Amino acid sequence: MGFDEQMKKDTRIENYLHVLEILSQSTDDYLFLWDIDRDENWFFGAVDIEYALRDKGKPTNTTAEMEEIIYPADLDLLHEDLQEIAKGTKMIHNMNYRWVNRQGEAVWISCRGKVILDAEGKPFVMIGRVSDTALRYLYNPLTRLYNKTKMLSDIQENMLVDEGGYFMLVDVDDLGDINLKHGRKYGDEILKSLAKALEEIVQSQKIYHIEHNCFAVYLDAETEQEVCTVYNSIQAILAEKCTISAGVVPNNNDMFKEKNYLYDCADQTLRKAKNNGKSTIAFFSETDLKQKISAMELLGEIQESVKNGCEGFYLCYQPQVKAGNYRLYAAEALLRYNSKTRGRVFPDAFIPLLEESKLIMPVGRWVLETALMQCRYWRESCPTFRISVNFSTIQLREKDIDQKVLEILEKADLPGNALTIEITESIQMQELQYFSNIFKVWRAAGIEISLDDFGTGYANMGYLKQLEVDEIKIDRMFVKGIREATYNYKLVNNIIDFAKMNTLRICCEGVEDVSELAVLEGLSPNLLQGYLFDKPCEKEDFERFYINKESMEYQEHMDFVQELYQYKEKMRVIYFDAKDILRNTDVGLWLIRIHEKEQRFEMHADDTMERIMAVDKKYTPEECYNFWHDRIKQDYVEYVHKNVNRMIEAGKVVQLQYPWIHPGLGEVIVRCSGRRVEDSDGMITLEGYHRIISDIEETSIL
Repeated sequence: MGFDEQMKKDTRIENYLHVLEILSQSTDDYLFLWDIDRDENWFFGAVDIEYALRDKGKPTNTTAEMEEIIYPADLDLLHEDLQEIAKGTKMIHNMNYRWVNRQGEAVWISCRGKVILDAEGKPFVMIGRVSDTALRYLYNPLTRLYNKTKMLSDIQENMLVDEGGYFMLVDVDDLGDINLKHGRKYGDEILKSLAKALEEIVQSQKIYHIEHNCFAVYLDAETEQEVCTVYNSIQAILAEKCTISAGVVPNNNDMFKEKNYLYDCADQTLRKAKNNGKSTIAFFSETDLKQKISAMELLGEIQESVKNGCEGFYLCYQPQVKAGNYRLYAAEALLRYNSKTRGRVFPDAFIPLLEESKLIMPVGRWVLETALMQCRYWRESCPTFRISVNFSTIQLREKDIDQKVLEILEKADLPGNALTIEITESIQMQELQYFSNIFKVWRAAGIEISLDDFGTGYANMGYLKQLEVDEIKIDRMFVKGIREATYNYKLVNNIIDFAKMNTLRICCEGVEDVSELAVLEGLSPNLLQGYLFDKPCEKEDFERFYINKESMEYQEHMDFVQELYQYKEKMRVIYFDAKDILRNTDVGLWLIRIHEKEQRFEMHADDTMERIMAVDKKYTPEECYNFWHDRIKQDYVEYVHKNVNRMIEAGKVVQLQYPWIHPGLGEVIVRCSGRRVEDSDGMITLEGYHRIISDIEETSIL
């Protein structure tokens, strides 16, 4: 190339650079120019703040230097694309791939560029832009893999392959148990390990992190055996941490006329693998396809049912009884469906269809209204009777669901304390604030929140604290065989202890025989539910057994309760609830937290403490402290402060007695005892009890 020709090229590049410099002032994207002959990359914008570019003091980077910030799994695809551009076989660069920022995190970037030719028609420069924000909504923040939104988009746009290969879903088995045992952080590391294993083995960008513990991947494989080899390799890498299950669907146009069915069928196949015992791989078959078609036909029938006022749907009710005396406390309303063509359909067949189609929203409102109307009727005989209704996360996402529930409650002419709403652990951590705001509205109306199937999902203590649930339901899988299963016994015992410390109600589900009952009674849960007491039954049967005291069935139930009493006496099983004892003896429990630097004081009181102090409304912890402190008789304030300081400094139990101005009784004598425990959130923490002793009959020592 002649000197003059090179000068012209340099001048053109300078002009381009000048224009890019000006344009970069009005965009958050990083503009670039790649001088293909010299292999020099110019970037505009503050790209070097987040990424290790221009660190060597030069204004440009070579392609080799650029590769230092490219995510390793994406290098081959990028090489292939840039080589085609350099050879002139491609004029447009349009790729999504990952850079690694200065914190070592993978960041998806959208890179777009156009090739400009020189006077001889050869590739001269490529000018374009890089955005590290455009794809944020398309990748999972934990693993930095594409998410479900991107996967569905790729399937719709035939970004996988028109024909051939396999589509596989991979799921971590029992991640909820792992989180419960080792903590959420440990579980997250497993998910990162699975993502890394997939990328190393598959070496493709067609890998997606679509749910909390579920991944999708397109495999360019020819046989099921090749797929099994990939699955076994991943399983081997994770063997010391967890097991995985997989559902696989062939990318077959003859089988799937609609590409969208790929994911639905893979999801169905994954569930089949889970049902086969987990730690296994299952392949979609012609039989599965027939089942899928059958499900679609059922969905069509259900849609007609919903249009006709939920025709064919009905409710069954399963009793929840108080532990110890087995008196009826509440009933859980359970949805059932009677098909015109198939007869009774099991919930595991129609509930997923309702949720996938969003029909669960209108059907859910019908369930709530029907259950509440039934509850109102039964309350005429049992004034304190409550009803529990299940809500899925899909229902909770319905617009204005908080107000819609209150409207249905008002229509039924029932107080909020007649209703308990059961949610599952499938609520994701990133959604907690949204759902927590809904629950606050319901709690203000007296509605209680129950966490169903506790221990089978993702819940941890932080999860419970943020949701502020009123009840925990322990899943059947932990109740089953509790007499022989030491792990189950310890786990249930720990959950109940935690619940008691946090004034949460505990309901043990799936109690099926008296041996399980005997063990559970020793752990003192609040409520019991299961086939030992009754299976879900239609309203007429429920009424005869539990509501109508004149019926023969009601007497049969009472005879059964007597048999349970006799069994417990024979087995020397005694039930007692420490909370009931404290409540009946008017001993209130409190926890005081003190932030010395900010001089901020909190009191957390249990329901007995609130009752004996005659608290007139639900106070914040700071308001509750002031309510108690402001009623200490003035002459004794210094005395109380002195003893509280002794609790803080001495590290042992301190007891004190002082006059306190009760809102209704006037001056009373209060005795309390407390000590310092482990500080929480940087605040000094004391715990103890509070009791009015003015009306106690005390005997003297002879």
